[in-house]
Amino acid sequence: MKITIIFPARDFEIGKPTMPVMPLAPTLLAALTPQEHEISLIDMFYGDEIDYDAGCDLVAITVRTPLAVTAYEIADKFTARGKTVVLGGPHIFAYPNEAKEHAAAVAIGEGELLWPVILEDFQADRLKDYYVCGPYKTEVLNGNVFHQHQRPDLSGLPMMKRNLLPQKRYRMDSIFTTRGCPNHCRFCPVTPIFGPKIRHRPIDEVVAEIDTLRKYFFNVDDSVFGHPQIVDRPEENQYYFDLYKELAGLPTQRFWTGAGGISAVNYKNGRKIVKLAAESGLCSIAAGLESISGDGQKQSGAWRKLHFTSPETFEIQTLRENVRIIQDLGIEIMGFFVIGWDEDSPDTYRRTLDFCDEMNIIPFILTLVPMPGSKIYDEYLAQGRIFTELSWNHYGGESIVFKHPTMSAEEMFEGNSQVLHEGYSLGRILSRTFHTIRKRPSLDVATNSFFTQTSLKKSFREQFKELPK
Repeated sequence: MKITIIFPARDFEIGKPTMPVMPLAPTLLAALTPQEHEISLIDMFYGDEIDYDAGCDLVAITVRTPLAVTAYEIADKFTARGKTVVLGGPHIFAYPNEAKEHAAAVAIGEGELLWPVILEDFQADRLKDYYVCGPYKTEVLNGNVFHQHQRPDLSGLPMMKRNLLPQKRYRMDSIFTTRGCPNHCRFCPVTPIFGPKIRHRPIDEVVAEIDTLRKYFFNVDDSVFGHPQIVDRPEENQYYFDLYKELAGLPTQRFWTGAGGISAVNYKNGRKIVKLAAESGLCSIAAGLESISGDGQKQSGAWRKLHFTSPETFEIQTLRENVRIIQDLGIEIMGFFVIGWDEDSPDTYRRTLDFCDEMNIIPFILTLVPMPGSKIYDEYLAQGRIFTELSWNHYGGESIVFKHPTMSAEEMFEGNSQVLHEGYSLGRILSRTFHTIRKRPSLDVATNSFFTQTSLKKSFREQFKELPK
């Protein structure tokens, strides 16, 4: 059987990759496919073209919300040619019935326990409408359902099929070691999709796979330091102690990036984990700092993961201290900030960039996008604050998709565009790179810092230059 797996991109993104990281979802899905099948992978961000008349039997498409319109258009074209299409991905979790209008079947939740069943059912000509993994209200689904109630335990997974994509065009490989998030941030759908319980891949399997990767890789885990709520549990600590000691002992040194909660340094064991991660090659983290104000922390719910006892106890000085501790270990911080909370004003964009300049943080500043599947989306939708006339194409971060109580959509767009253009000036990029080099003299770390920032600069300038239709 011939299977085509597609990672879609919007028209203005085709051939313009945002980050030079190999996509994980299609390579993992390919790895879960029995070897007797023939697989082709298409990454539209790198300009891969789709041959709708190719002789494939089954088409699988990964759907994130801003790519949903494109994914549906692709699915419809294949369906019109008599091909069977399966849709999966985070957007499907929130809008499965919408997706089903464009596919023979949709997969809701994690694919490890669903994809083999889908392939078996397709070959036996008994494909169901919906395949669900994990807790889910299946009564809302309009069709017949296969429901695997338990999430996968992540042991015994095959290595990703990275050889099915041209590796030279990606500067970084990708991998994951855990799934699940206990933070319940109101703007994020990760906890509903993957659950609040942290599940770990076996260390020996992770290390064996990393030993096959190239020099640079990205760990897509929600937090490579564990989570503040559970970081002092002995078994949780031990997982990271053992993992990073094993990575540090590999014969080939690698340099890697991952998402990390900076509040880990509030704990003795957390600081040890961060230090061991740095020794294993961690050179930068994407940290969800979310807001520089207590009001923003309260509305987002992010104060929990930053380990404040309440939003009222949020202290910007504590944030500064935690940032410096991590930077002193030679780990660069890419700060993710969301602006557009009810108390925010146009000046919030500028003050957030000023904070990033002060702390030598790479600024990843975007206006709030209430994502389907998150609490804030449901709340704003009920309040009539979502611009429902806008298509999913507008949910990539470059458009304003909700009504703010005091700021106009134009003010938010202009404020966001300005700080991102200024924040990635050559002078600022070099200043942050040299700050990292002073903390950790290494050509590899400097290279990672500079190319990460220039990739982001290119991405943001493309993103805020041409609006989706």
